Amino acid sequence: MTNSQKRNLYVLIGIAISVLLLWMLFRKIDFSELVVALKSANYFWLLPNIALVVFAMYQRAFRWQFMLAPIKNVKFNNLIAATSIGFMANNVLPLRLGEFVRAYSLAYQDTEISKSASLATIFVERMVFDLVALLVIFGAVLGVSHLEIPEEMKVGTFVAIGIALLGVAFMLLMAHRPARAGEMLTRYLFFVPAQVKEKIQSVVMRFARGLEFITDLKIFTSVTLQTLLIWLFMGFSNWFVLKAFGFDLPISASYVLLVVVSISILIPSSPGFVGVYHAGTVWTLLQYKIGQEQALSFALVLHAAQYIPITVMGFYFLKKEHLSLKKLEAEAVDSEIG
Repeated sequence: MTNSQKRNLYVLIGIAISVLLLWMLFRKIDFSELVVALKSANYFWLLPNIALVVFAMYQRAFRWQFMLAPIKNVKFNNLIAATSIGFMANNVLPLRLGEFVRAYSLAYQDTEISKSASLATIFVERMVFDLVALLVIFGAVLGVSHLEIPEEMKVGTFVAIGIALLGVAFMLLMAHRPARAGEMLTRYLFFVPAQVKEKIQSVVMRFARGLEFITDLKIFTSVTLQTLLIWLFMGFSNWFVLKAFGFDLPISASYVLLVVVSISILIPSSPGFVGVYHAGTVWTLLQYKIGQEQALSFALVLHAAQYIPITVMGFYFLKKEHLSLKKLEAEAVDSEIG
C-alpha cells in the first residue's frame, strides 16, 4: 500500500468514526429541546472561558521556550506563532498533523532549531508531561468527587499513571544517555538490517537533543509546574460553560470533563475532533444526570468556544509569518506516514 493510499485510508476511518458518533448522538434527540437549551444559555459566561483558552495557548508557548532553552533562547513571538499554527492545523487538517506542523513552522521561522529537536520537545510535552498532569489531576478528582466511577476506570487510571511514569524514566535515560537508549531500542530489532539500526541510532541522538531540558532540574521543575498550571486553568475554563448552561455541578465535574474529553480525542476522527469530542462531553454530563439534549447543546458550544478562537489565532499567525499551510501539511504527511 502506497503512502497516499495509507493516508486516504486513515482519513476515511477518522471521518467514518466521526459520522458514526454524530449519528449516535443525534438520532434520538428532541431538536426542539436542543434549540431551547441553546437559546437559554447565558453566553456572557463564554468570555472568561475563551480568555482562558487563549491564555493556555500563550502559556504553552512560554513553557516551550523553557524546553528549548538548552538548545537556543527562541523568541517568544516565534513560539506562540508555531503553537497557534500547530493547534489550528489539528482543527483543519486530517491525521492529527498539528504536532508536525507546529515543529516545522518553528523550524521555518528559526533555522537554528532542527525539526527533530523540536519534535522531541513536543513529543515529551504532549505524551509525558501533559499526560502525567492529566492523570494526576484525575486521580485527585477521584479522591474528592462523589461521582460513581467504575472500579475498572479507577484501576485503569492508576495503571496509566504507572505507564506514564515509565515513559518519564525512559525520557530521562534518553536525555542523559542517548546512545544507551538507542541500543535498548535496537536490541530487540535483530531482524532489522544494520543500516536501519544505524539510522535509528542517529534519529535517537538527534531526538535526544530536544530532551536536554530534562537534565536541568530547574527547567524540569519549571516545565512541570507550568504544565499543571495549564491544565488546571483549562479545567477551570470548563466551569464557565457549565455556568452558561445553568448546570449546578461541582468544580470537580469540570476536571472530570477535561480528562474524559482529552482521552476521547485520542480516538481517530475527522479534523477538529468532531464527534469524539462531543461524545466524551455528553457521556461525562450524563454521569451527572444531565439530560441528553442539554448535554449535547453544551458539547456543541464548548467545542465551538475552543475550536473558533484557536483556529482564528492559527490562521492569523500563519499569515503574519508568511507560511504556507499546504507546504507544512505536505512535509508533515511525509514525516508521519513515510
